[in-house]
Amino acid sequence: MHPKGWMDESGMKTWFDKVWKKNSEGNRINKKRALLVMDSFEGHKTNVIKNIASNANTDLAIIPGGLTSVVQPLDVCLNKPFKDRLREKWNAWMSSGQFTYTKGGNLKKPDYSIICK
Repeated sequence: MHPKGWMDESGMKTWFDKVWKKNSEGNRINKKRALLVMDSFEGHKTNVIKNIASNANTDLAIIPGGLTSVVQPLDVCLNKPFKDRLREKWNAWMSSGQFTYTKGGNLKKPDYSIICK
C-alpha cells in the first residue's frame, strides 16, 4: 500500500499482481477473458496498466467522468451520504474546540476513539 493511502500506477501494478490475477481457480493468465470496469482515474489508464491487463486476458472498460451517478450507484447511495455525515461530525468536532496542535503548530488528528464514536 502507498504510505499516504493513494493509488497510483505502482499501486495498480501491485493490485493486478496480488488481487486481479489471482482468483479461486488460480492465475488469470491463460484463462477466459475478463472485463474490469474502472473509473477514469489516471492511474487506471496508463499504457503500463493497459499492457498488464491485456497480458492477464483482461479487457478494461473506463467509466467516463461525470457518470458516477449512473454507473456507480454505491458512490451515490452509500459513499456520499457516509462522507456527508462524516463531514458533519468533523465540523461539529472542530467547532467544539476539542482539538489540539502539534509543537510545530499543525492540527493534531483526533484520537481513534473520537473517530469511532
